[in-house]
Amino acid sequence: MSKKKKTKKRKHPDHQGKRAANRQLIKQFLPLIAAVTLWIVSSTIMHLPFIKNEVAHFFIDFTLQSSLLFGKVFFIPVSSTAFPFLTIGGYTMKVVMECTAYNFYLFVIFLSLFSPVNWKQRLITLFVFLLAVFVINNLRFITVGYIGSYSQKMFHLVHDYLWNILFGFLVFLIWAWRYNNTSVVQSNQNDKAQK
Repeated sequence: MSKKKKTKKRKHPDHQGKRAANRQLIKQFLPLIAAVTLWIVSSTIMHLPFIKNEVAHFFIDFTLQSSLLFGKVFFIPVSSTAFPFLTIGGYTMKVVMECTAYNFYLFVIFLSLFSPVNWKQRLITLFVFLLAVFVINNLRFITVGYIGSYSQKMFHLVHDYLWNILFGFLVFLIWAWRYNNTSVVQSNQNDKAQK
């Protein structure tokens, strides 16, 4: 019996260490879980029948106007003769809600606001995320417009798969970069405060 008690005593500290590690892991991922949950809820709300059309119109108009501005600034032939169509390099595309990157805008907003950093860092992260999604989405339209004028098959391949994968990868990279940078800054601040 005494061997069992000794064995239990030895396992008990390890068990507490595992619990503490699990709590720390949950604490680190709680902001991400909250961001994903709010992203799903807000996406669902945006697709409710009584507001769906207004939300879609807002995002499509924003995307059209930003693509036109982007084209003008970078001297790229972008035009829109009718809502919701966009012509780039002679290729006309119909912009629908899914083309607007609204899912990525929503996700980066929640991801930034729930980051485990101070509010100044959250706002900087939010600005970096929104700017990145804005630029990448406009580059996407220009790229697929030119690809579409060359090949309809390539247009669908690039539009449907490549850009979605790149957007998801971009969001992850920016989040990892900001999270690591702010963790180092906070660690340095904590070290200075302890001295």
